[in-house]
Amino acid sequence: MGESLVVVLGHAGYYPRFGFRRASGFGIRASFDVPDEALMALPLDDSPAVPEGVIRYPAAFGV
Repeated sequence: MGESLVVVLGHAGYYPRFGFRRASGFGIRASFDVPDEALMALPLDDSPAVPEGVIRYPAAFGV
């Protein structure tokens, strides 16, 4: 589908087994308070440029 990155907010002990790493290491953060170890990212290709910035959830999530 052309996506190059997946970002998840989840359990710090679960997602790393699939290759996820702290999103902060990629320059990615949430628009709300979240523990650094809970926001993780996984690049899907070998592209050297991972998008940086702030993750914003839709209003329906209430955050």
